[in-house]
Amino acid sequence: MITTVGKLFYQNGKPLIKMWNSTVENKSRPFVRHYHSYFEITLVLSGSGEYTTEKEVYPMNPGDVFVFASNEVHYITEINDDNLSLLILQFEPRFLENIDYSSLKESFLTFCFFHSPDFKNRIPGSDSGLISDKLIAIKQEFENEDAYNHIAIRSHLNMILIDLLRNHNYRCPDVNKSENVRSLLKVYDYIDAHLSEELTLEAISKIAMLSPNYFSHFFKHMNGISLWDYINAKRVEKAEKIITSSQEKYTMLQVATMCGFNNTVNFNKAFKKQKGIAPSELRKLQKQP
Repeated sequence: MITTVGKLFYQNGKPLIKMWNSTVENKSRPFVRHYHSYFEITLVLSGSGEYTTEKEVYPMNPGDVFVFASNEVHYITEINDDNLSLLILQFEPRFLENIDYSSLKESFLTFCFFHSPDFKNRIPGSDSGLISDKLIAIKQEFENEDAYNHIAIRSHLNMILIDLLRNHNYRCPDVNKSENVRSLLKVYDYIDAHLSEELTLEAISKIAMLSPNYFSHFFKHMNGISLWDYINAKRVEKAEKIITSSQEKYTMLQVATMCGFNNTVNFNKAFKKQKGIAPSELRKLQKQP
């Protein structure tokens, strides 16, 4: 069960930062290569289980914090209790573009894409105190809904990022391409605005002001996945939202077309690759009591 806590800072109709509570039922689940463009920080409130990445299997216990960079594969594969409860914060890389601290701006521009190979995605409860406190504070600010909560939320998040850099060996590898990173943020805006249309490497690389060949390599280096895998992931995210939240009864072909797929075969293949189930199966699950 998912309960939305709050969303803020919209761009192209999408929130740049969002938070929700999630309760996961007790069961084992096969590993699925789940990833998304959002940077994700999760606090385990209660219960236990296992979080699996492409490199490691981590135990989940109350107080643990899990951190995943944009497009980093992760999936909960084991739930040991009926009450595995999570507090999840996600934000787009673009959320960090407008931070006010010039001394940190260059580091933060690459924050969402990279971390040290020595960084562990799990921060155990014994070491996660500041991050846990700040996540709870962000939740309270979302619920506060006054004229100043957006400032407070940004401040709490900045402290989380600084703590990751300062105390948890998160530090990003040196990437001396900050202008290219800024261009990449413009590319994200362009892709979001044209998801339902035909997208070409030539048009996208022009937005970044880079050659198509160089841009392809740079994009995969920054994101860990190819440009087309990223575009498909964004389209699948949009399709999932339509299927799970829309009151309209769209056919699967209509959903596919609305999300930029030219046929249901490609749509089904991309959706199942990312979500582990077909879109029609997800619709059936939504209808279950």
